[in-house]
Amino acid sequence: MPVHRDNPAVDSLSPALSPAPVESSASRSGSIKFASPKSADSHLSRSHLLQQMANADAARLILIRAAAGFGKTTLMQQYREHCMTSGKPVLWINLETADNDLQRFVNLLDKGLGALISRSGEQTLGNDPPNAQDVLDQLVNSPLPFAILLDEVEVIQNPEVLEFLQQLVEQLPGGSVLVMASRSTPGIGLGRIRARGQLLEIRPGDLRFTPEEAMAFIRDKRQIPLHDDELATLYRRTEGWIAGLYLASLSLKDRDDHGAFISSFSGSNLELAEYLTEDILTRQTEDCRVFLMQTSILEQFCVPLCEAVTGRSDSRAMIDHLDRTNLFLVPVDSQQQWFRYHHLFASFLRHALDRLYPGMAQTLHKTAAHWFFEAGQPIPGVEHLFNAGLLDAAAQALNTHLDTLIDSGRTRLLLRWLDRIEESTRDRYPQLSQAYAWLLATTTRLKDAMQVAERLEQESGPAYAYVAEVLKCLHLGATDQAEACCSKGIELLERMPADEVHLYMVLASSVAINMVASGRYDEARHLLSRTLQRDPRVHSSFLRHTLSVNESTLDLIQGRLSNALVRMQSTPDRPQNNGQRKPHEAKLSMDILHGLLLYENGDFAQAQTYLSRSLFFAKHVSSPDNQIVTHVLTARIAYRQGDRTTWTRCLMELEHIGRQVGSRRVECSAWLERARVAILEQRLDSAVQALHSADLAGDWDRPDFIRFANDMDTPSIARQRLRIFQGEGAAAVKALRTAIEQARHWQHHRRELKLHILLALALDSIQHPQEAFQALNEALRLASHDGFLATFIEEGERMTGLLQRWATTGKARCKELGIECGFVEKLMQQLGTSDASMEDARNDNGAHEVLTVREYQILQLLAAGNRNREIAEKVFLSEFTVKSHLQKIYAKLEAKGRTETLAIARARGWIT
Repeated sequence: MPVHRDNPAVDSLSPALSPAPVESSASRSGSIKFASPKSADSHLSRSHLLQQMANADAARLILIRAAAGFGKTTLMQQYREHCMTSGKPVLWINLETADNDLQRFVNLLDKGLGALISRSGEQTLGNDPPNAQDVLDQLVNSPLPFAILLDEVEVIQNPEVLEFLQQLVEQLPGGSVLVMASRSTPGIGLGRIRARGQLLEIRPGDLRFTPEEAMAFIRDKRQIPLHDDELATLYRRTEGWIAGLYLASLSLKDRDDHGAFISSFSGSNLELAEYLTEDILTRQTEDCRVFLMQTSILEQFCVPLCEAVTGRSDSRAMIDHLDRTNLFLVPVDSQQQWFRYHHLFASFLRHALDRLYPGMAQTLHKTAAHWFFEAGQPIPGVEHLFNAGLLDAAAQALNTHLDTLIDSGRTRLLLRWLDRIEESTRDRYPQLSQAYAWLLATTTRLKDAMQVAERLEQESGPAYAYVAEVLKCLHLGATDQAEACCSKGIELLERMPADEVHLYMVLASSVAINMVASGRYDEARHLLSRTLQRDPRVHSSFLRHTLSVNESTLDLIQGRLSNALVRMQSTPDRPQNNGQRKPHEAKLSMDILHGLLLYENGDFAQAQTYLSRSLFFAKHVSSPDNQIVTHVLTARIAYRQGDRTTWTRCLMELEHIGRQVGSRRVECSAWLERARVAILEQRLDSAVQALHSADLAGDWDRPDFIRFANDMDTPSIARQRLRIFQGEGAAAVKALRTAIEQARHWQHHRRELKLHILLALALDSIQHPQEAFQALNEALRLASHDGFLATFIEEGERMTGLLQRWATTGKARCKELGIECGFVEKLMQQLGTSDASMEDARNDNGAHEVLTVREYQILQLLAAGNRNREIAEKVFLSEFTVKSHLQKIYAKLEAKGRTETLAIARARGWIT
């Protein structure tokens, strides 16, 4: 799909330096550019900078940072040509403000990478909506090195997109590079990238033209016959600023008095750009000037929209003229039906419109809004009303399209709009105020939500008094006051107006999950069923997805992992009736729970995919469980992969969130994970300190209370794990037996499974092997029919050793014991104690008589030349645990280090 774009050389100010046509693989708002086999027009080479970029083998990020007009785009074009010549695939993306939406940015990058990587022989993703981790996986799995070029990065201000870009840099495969051109320093953690030696920075001083380059540009490229002294004066006045040279050349081209013009050429860069752009504008016909200014209020435009806004019938001819004359027109789709102006040019045109035709912009915005509403596109329609300053009309439109915006999942956008409407305007639309209140409550802005609800009651009467009560009830649930939430919530649900759908669903969902927390499972199911039957709109909107999350959560707590997974996998990604995408809020909860289910099922790679794309958003919502699951499991998976940096960062973030939102359970969860890892690494003093900190925030820990994020991670459970490692197994056995009875009473079957595992380890620690095997039998029976793998794996080497000893007799009795044999084999493979690894141990010339299976596996990797970190990644252990295994191997062989260890092992015939 060829697209002829005006990709200007001087930060898109220079149509004279535009490259040859490029190809686009996607229709979007914005521009995706791929390296074409066609050669670009010749332009001034920045050979010294290109050489730096080409030779920066260690660089993952090349940052070209300067103000407008320093030739950032030109340099990227030349680097693109260098990549083309060397055979490296290139993706070019020209960013715009709308790309601050993370999903939009991910969609854009996914489309670009799909075409790029498919050219290299790789399969692209399927038709499912892409997510951040999918795109990162594409990058990692690319068979060839590639380059991604991002222009106008300064428009990206959304922290979520910036964080994604930081991850992109960190996960680029070897030989690949991200090139950014930006007017400002992007907030992507440059200090860390710089410290790793992975950053090449090109600053304004590097980009300025030298006198020789300026001479070549003016005389050879622009073909303006200036004398040496005139060139020297122009160079001094512009100080090598490329845009200044180019804009000056536009005026010089049609003048004879070069010297006079150059001598009067002055002013700041911004004034210079505005003056010369206006000089260009005045050279157009009156019809063209008016058309440019009128259409500049449109972020994107097509012929019918231009005709509606301008009231003229020659829009097609006018757009063709702008395209031919390179007047900053950028196509945004492959069919060249939709266009935009370059941001600088559009900004100047809007300024000129306000100056020359005061008040016209408001009329144009209003006309554009009407066109979009008629076209069935309320979102740009509402945006134009806001741009026109017509807040009353915007509020009326929002009120009209409120159900559509909520049902289609545009709740975050709706919240941003409602933030802009004055209270006095919102007072006339009670439904807007009500929606505003509960949308605020779903974030961390409860105080603002209460103020809106109280004003709603004051302005609209006692009929809306229940809104503030609902918000208070939601807060009770979010702060783990389950019984109070249920008691108040049931009363509120009974007296809520019959036509209230959204707020009823939000409250019912909260009450149901708090019923689950209190062990009232049948009541929770009845409430969810009643909610689904309340209004048909529930089935065609994101509300149904939210209720599915609650049902799956109940399944998980009661140990029905397979049921929960089936429900998650059968819930469509998009509401089927209206074809709109799911909202961030519903998708967030579904992705987080789905990630947890996959983690429990031992599918760590897929779990990481779901959790990673949710981590950006979870910190901004009011659900402690979502915050805990995303951060703890992301940390746990990173630790399993040997990435202690990510493990530490996630737990620090979680602890900070807990303090910020006042959730003791969130803060406690960070300390519980630190204690777990410290115990497994036998840093028992650190574990004691971490558990003490967890206890300080653990007042929620009681047998009759459960939340899915913590049903297997509580201070009391962590305390028994610590006792086992401290040699207090007998005390742990007594406490665990009591806890098992309590969990069984409350039908906390997932918790019961974890307690049986710890009981087996505790009994084994006090030399009661047969009782330990009996406890393990029960754990395996509970886990095997639903596929709970992770809960065994996360108990580390003690669990591995116990299972290995159990397998010598227990595997043959699986059917008799009610255990799925396939599950046992899968678990043993994950722990490195499968039949294959056991067979290797039996053929190791006696090594198994001295070393454990895991130690022998590490010895083999050591012999293959792997360093500790590489070994950790291959066997899915932390680097600290690998070091502990090596110390044990050294001690058993009475060796002083790895060299002597390998020599002894070779002498005994254990390794080759």
